[in-house]
Amino acid sequence: HRLQITDVVPKLLHLGRFRFSSEMIHTLFVMSNTGEIIMEKHWQGTIPRSVGEDFWTNYVVKAATFRDVLPIIATARYYLVHIQRSNLFFLAVLHGEVPPLMTLELLERIASLFLDYFGSLSEDVLKDNFVTCYELLEELADNGFPVTTEPTLLKDLVPPPSLLNRLRSAASAPATSSSSSPPVHLEHSAVPWRKAGVRYANNEIFFDVVEELDAIIDVNGQLVSSEITGKIEVNSRLSGMPEVLTSFVNPQVMEDVAFHPCVRYARYEQDRSLSFIPPDGCFELMRYRSHYSSPAPFYVTPKVSLHKDSGRVNIMMGLKGLGGGPTDKGVHDVRCTVQLPENTESAKLEATVGSYFFDTLTKELRWDVGRLTSQKSPSLTGSIYATSGTTFPEQACPTVLVDFRIPMTALSGIKIDTVLITNERYKPYKGVRALTKAGQYQIRLV
Repeated sequence: HRLQITDVVPKLLHLGRFRFSSEMIHTLFVMSNTGEIIMEKHWQGTIPRSVGEDFWTNYVVKAATFRDVLPIIATARYYLVHIQRSNLFFLAVLHGEVPPLMTLELLERIASLFLDYFGSLSEDVLKDNFVTCYELLEELADNGFPVTTEPTLLKDLVPPPSLLNRLRSAASAPATSSSSSPPVHLEHSAVPWRKAGVRYANNEIFFDVVEELDAIIDVNGQLVSSEITGKIEVNSRLSGMPEVLTSFVNPQVMEDVAFHPCVRYARYEQDRSLSFIPPDGCFELMRYRSHYSSPAPFYVTPKVSLHKDSGRVNIMMGLKGLGGGPTDKGVHDVRCTVQLPENTESAKLEATVGSYFFDTLTKELRWDVGRLTSQKSPSLTGSIYATSGTTFPEQACPTVLVDFRIPMTALSGIKIDTVLITNERYKPYKGVRALTKAGQYQIRLV
């Protein structure tokens, strides 16, 4: 359920000027993958926790997988909008009609902000940082409307957790926090997303091109549909107020672009280059979408045949692109996931490469291959068995999900050509990396 967000939504979110409706988010629930409500934030009155519990019971539990839960659900009394990140559900409860893309974007900002602050996103991490989480939600939105969503500004208002602050908090001593005395330099900055007076001993800027490949492969191994969603992340450690000009190789492959508010859109329309004054630190410069019609860089041939009380599993894979292609250095962190029938009791398999695990609760078969190279063609073969007294249905394993990473590769063909720094006298170090990973990569068995 991927919804593309235009350039307008992130900019209005950043400025806090989206006022299409007199109402916005009433309540935010953060739920674990077991349905437990970890956090709740009420902006416009109190919504009972039973709303979140009903969402879990009536929609999540009844769905075949978490991926099948609709992102926007209309109930008799509320609208429920949610995203899933790292086995956590971020659920927004709305009373009236609100622009859905804006709500989804705000939930994305909340999840990415927690990840940026704490380094990882999990139930334990949120419980260990309750105070910081609620402080961020207070600054991020007012009465349910987004106000300050720029991480650079929020870090001046709410300091990220540190060992020193935790020790002071444990000793009941006041922590050194810029929120107690708002930074003056923000008011005098020429741009709202960058502090004034930034200084570094070593000036450097890094670009990461990260792409996700969504694809559906039919039972014959033919490509049914594929699409790439990409983003460019920047880590800027530049002194002063630099101007950055970035040009691309093959910029025409990028469609449905969405920019950080710092990007001058008029310059992009002129010659497809990005001109901007970067925020300090890490930020997402842009998002884009690209069509991908080439064959998959590797092949996976799964076969699951079910009989009365047993079944046979045979999965093989290997590389396609050899000799300087995108997979010349291998495909990393390869994993295959097969949803087996609910009455599966056990699995006896053999993997030539990697290891497998059968989850008796979720009935998922996961095969962790690791790195896929041209020297080996891994396979997983064996049998599965049904619970005593039951039989397997004829067709119960519709798809195989594949996860992977291809480092130093952007399958869309987009490349950063030049990075120029002006308005400052120093010569910074500049670095560019690329990464392609699996999004919704599905192989059909029927």
